[in-house]
Amino acid sequence: MSTSSPRKLPSWLWLVAPYLALLVVFLALPLANVLVLSFHRYSPVSIWEPTLTVENYGQIFTPYLSAITLRTFRIGLITTGLCVLLGYPVAYYLARCSKRAMTIGMFIILLPLMVSAVVGSFGWIVILGRSGLANNALAALGLSARIDILYSESAVVLALVHFLLPLMVLPLTASIEKISVRMEEAATVLGAGPVTMFRLVIVPLSRAGLISGVLLCFSIAISVVVISALLGGRRGRLIGNEIYDQVITAANWPFASSLAIVLVLSIIIAMSLALTLGRRKVA
Repeated sequence: MSTSSPRKLPSWLWLVAPYLALLVVFLALPLANVLVLSFHRYSPVSIWEPTLTVENYGQIFTPYLSAITLRTFRIGLITTGLCVLLGYPVAYYLARCSKRAMTIGMFIILLPLMVSAVVGSFGWIVILGRSGLANNALAALGLSARIDILYSESAVVLALVHFLLPLMVLPLTASIEKISVRMEEAATVLGAGPVTMFRLVIVPLSRAGLISGVLLCFSIAISVVVISALLGGRRGRLIGNEIYDQVITAANWPFASSLAIVLVLSIIIAMSLALTLGRRKVA
């Protein structure tokens, strides 16, 4: 009678196991706790009561929260669109320039990531303030026009584009580098102009980098707290600011949990849609 030897675990599992353990402990379990807490009733005394309810999610549809939600996704879409428009030319240049120019360009592009969001936001306050650098420069030129976009959605979008543009340029550059220059030359020989060649050759073949950049920029743009708090004021308030106030100021953890779950689900849905559209186009 032969005894079967125990099956050995695959070698790749030992490499993935620590990462999976970190995800479970620091991501899955906290999210599950937030999800459970979002279905409990708020209590001014004990923060939450052991009574299950869905009224926390119902509050999201009030006019005040609906306006904040729409503003959040509007700013996210505008920021992502501007990052795409500005990121493609920069990424194309970096992918086709010399190694020396690419090194210098990458250093300049990565500079915003080397500065914290707090320091960068205060820098934009110095630039966009009433007596800031921008208005002082206009006054020095003898112009009566003034820039008055501080504490508005425009200031939030401007700062977000500044901080998130590197996250769009990097994946686009990596994708464009893989496109053979001969394909561009072939399109040009066949009569395609620069714009047509870019639209029919570069954009479709760099779709993987585009999807990655869009997901990074959009998911971060709709979940920021510091930039919108310092540069947006009341007119640029986003969901992240409401979650912060509900946790720190109002101590309404169940309602803050419901807002956090809605934000996480929105990011997951956006990722699923982007990946699905990418696969359909490839097919």
